[in-house]
Amino acid sequence: MKKLLIIALCLFGLSPFLKAQMLNLNYQISLPLNEIKDYTDKASFRGFDIEYHHFLGDRFSLGAAIGWNVFYQDKKHHSGNFRFSNNDNVYTITGNQYRYINTVPMLAIGRYYFTDNTASVRPFAGLGIGTSWTEKRVEVGQFSSSISRWQFALAPEIGMYIPVNDQFAFNVGARYTYGTKAAHGRVPEVQSFTFNFGIILMGMN
Repeated sequence: MKKLLIIALCLFGLSPFLKAQMLNLNYQISLPLNEIKDYTDKASFRGFDIEYHHFLGDRFSLGAAIGWNVFYQDKKHHSGNFRFSNNDNVYTITGNQYRYINTVPMLAIGRYYFTDNTASVRPFAGLGIGTSWTEKRVEVGQFSSSISRWQFALAPEIGMYIPVNDQFAFNVGARYTYGTKAAHGRVPEVQSFTFNFGIILMGMN
């Protein structure tokens, strides 16, 4: 997380020198869906992403995003089955379970803007395609079990940004993220609905 913040600050410092480009830092709130909700049914308030977009004319942009989200739930006095390394036996352990799902999506993003760069509000629709690193982990007392894999990810989005001047804007949006199952289903499908709130530094022609 600290490394991503350092990268964001460095990129933001370079933004005045960029033309027809923008850098975006978002705080994110994510709602788990389907299999993720079955495992950790609480909303995630620990998430952010860094985005870069290059404009192709007034209405289109191509870019990339990298983010981080944590889903967490405390399951008090819960029983679960565990298998440990170098041991084929399955053990049932009862106790307070702390469940985590960490995701790091990395997406290429294309966007269409419904207004040109002279408008006071710029709504957009976009689609992200890429990969996501996902870790599923549970802790019970001194015991823990985790598995992580890369997944194919798809993320349609809608949103808007509100320019304040030629170099600064606010951003709000929503994104649905889908990641395929991995490790024969031990890493579940990642489905979440994320709200973005951020700031943008721009360099425009």
